[in-house]
Amino acid sequence: MIGIVTIGITIAFNFNSNDQKPTTDTRTVEWRHVHGIGVDPIDSSILYIATHGDFYQSRSGAPPVKVDKVRADYMAFNAPHGKDSPLYASGHPSSGGNTGLIKSTDGGITWQQVAKVLDPAVDFHAMTLSKSDPNLILGFDSGGRGLFKTIDAGNTWENLEYPEYISALAISPNDSKLIFAGTGNGIFNSNDSGITWNHIAYEGLTVSAMNFDDEGILFAAVDTFGLVRSDDLGVSWEDLPDIDLTVTSIAFDSSNKILYVGGFSSGGFQEVYKMSYDVTSYEIIGTNKGL
Repeated sequence: MIGIVTIGITIAFNFNSNDQKPTTDTRTVEWRHVHGIGVDPIDSSILYIATHGDFYQSRSGAPPVKVDKVRADYMAFNAPHGKDSPLYASGHPSSGGNTGLIKSTDGGITWQQVAKVLDPAVDFHAMTLSKSDPNLILGFDSGGRGLFKTIDAGNTWENLEYPEYISALAISPNDSKLIFAGTGNGIFNSNDSGITWNHIAYEGLTVSAMNFDDEGILFAAVDTFGLVRSDDLGVSWEDLPDIDLTVTSIAFDSSNKILYVGGFSSGGFQEVYKMSYDVTSYEIIGTNKGL
């Protein structure tokens, strides 16, 4: 359920509520950039958090705990949609270079390379999995070397056309041929598995995150507008209340209508929040404020 990416832009939000912001003294985590978040499909109390340097779990809303045995920069991350799929990520190993596509079958403790895709290996910053077809993965190489698709869980890859440099990707949970791409020029979609693309919204604006929940609601983070949602596959969009976060990753506990967002605040602090779908209630999961 995850479509995840981090890029250097500012989408500044501010809560318009008079509610007191949650205290953060027990939520301080020694992480750098938060690049991706995802909810475990079997146990929705487990939130995975992929960062620049370490991989974390938060259980039942508790402060995040580092779990990976070997440090890496997880530049893209996707939690699976079902129990038989692994966690997928891409980024940089601590030894340098790129990881290509990697996977974990033990909740992010250990990771193995699935495919290099290219040589040198790809570094996906935007990546997404299909809910209706668990073997379908899309990823965009951060070096601009292409948009890649696999339909056999990473064994073979196809290089697709793409509309602009892609910063976020999402596949409809009900139609694996319907793909959405966030770019520096708004949102595009493809109805034919990435063969052709149409511009549908937010021309001239950067999209920093995008993801579908299990019911087909599409959430995105758009420069100037902040968090937005579409209940009709991108035909119309609703602005959500402003929050003090540049959102770079979005995840869901769809059955409980819980939205998770990660990114950086106006003060530059890397933070993860749990909130309602309408963004009227929220609580902090972790922050590096105070370090």
